[in-house]
Amino acid sequence: MFGIDGLNHRDHHGCIQKTLESLFFAQDFIKSDDSCIQSDKHKPPATISGLEEKNTMELQYLEFDCSEDTEGVVCWDALAQPAASHTAALLREVAQLLAWASRFGPQGPGPLDEGADWDFDLQIQLHHPNSPNSTPAQTQWQAAQQTLDIRPAPGPDDRAELSLSLSGTPAFAQALREHWNAP
Repeated sequence: MFGIDGLNHRDHHGCIQKTLESLFFAQDFIKSDDSCIQSDKHKPPATISGLEEKNTMELQYLEFDCSEDTEGVVCWDALAQPAASHTAALLREVAQLLAWASRFGPQGPGPLDEGADWDFDLQIQLHHPNSPNSTPAQTQWQAAQQTLDIRPAPGPDDRAELSLSLSGTPAFAQALREHWNAP
């Protein structure tokens, strides 16, 4: 489970933390406590599979900014907030990216300084139509099933505001660049 009280795997390289602190909606996560995330017991989590990977790997919704630290760790940061009609496609794209990363290295996701090849942090805010409030969504990547579980599940008219930070070793970075045409 990826909580709002910090990073999913406590990345010590700082690129994910920097991203969370600079997001336009990060205040919602920083000021919240765990009690703000409530499961919707009446609706099962959305489960988005990364198994339907296409032959051509073009990202349509995620546009990454890239940075590299002095140790060669590369961090890609993306923000996305498409129209509600594109929420499902955005989440499928994230699932495909995480599925690829999971197949790249079994040593991840996890802290890079503890030997993992890659790590990520995913934050999602759901904006409901006709409501001024948004709901933070809880996400969990199921690497074995290559699915992304989201709770509460986004409704058909919900717009997702998404932040994704993906960090990796130099070998992971090279593979990601070649496969996804990433910066």
